[in-house]
Amino acid sequence: MGWDSWTILGSAIALVILVVLGLAYAVVRALRLKRRVGASSLRMSPILAGISASAGQIGDGLAKAEKGAQELSIEVERLRVSVAELQVITSHLLVAVKEIRGPLGWVAGIRALIKYRGR
Repeated sequence: MGWDSWTILGSAIALVILVVLGLAYAVVRALRLKRRVGASSLRMSPILAGISASAGQIGDGLAKAEKGAQELSIEVERLRVSVAELQVITSHLLVAVKEIRGPLGWVAGIRALIKYRGR
């Protein structure tokens, strides 16, 4: 079996036809892909805009939470100072009550004796 010019020419023509068909198939698939990507991007644009808007709102919320945390820590510190002042006042009050109870205890005892004897 020899290779004559018709066999080589036929093979070349078949190869060219297969390459052209392959390129045509690739172009058709590329156009479909481009169309699908375009449609998907049109569908995704509002979703992405909503996500970016939500991200902005989350950022604003985080900033507000940070500011609130700072205000809360300032209030907690103010309350600690108030508690410390109240502890000092309470300790002075307890000392004063002990000092007053001594003489008042005698007065209350004498008063009770007077009431008891009067019966």
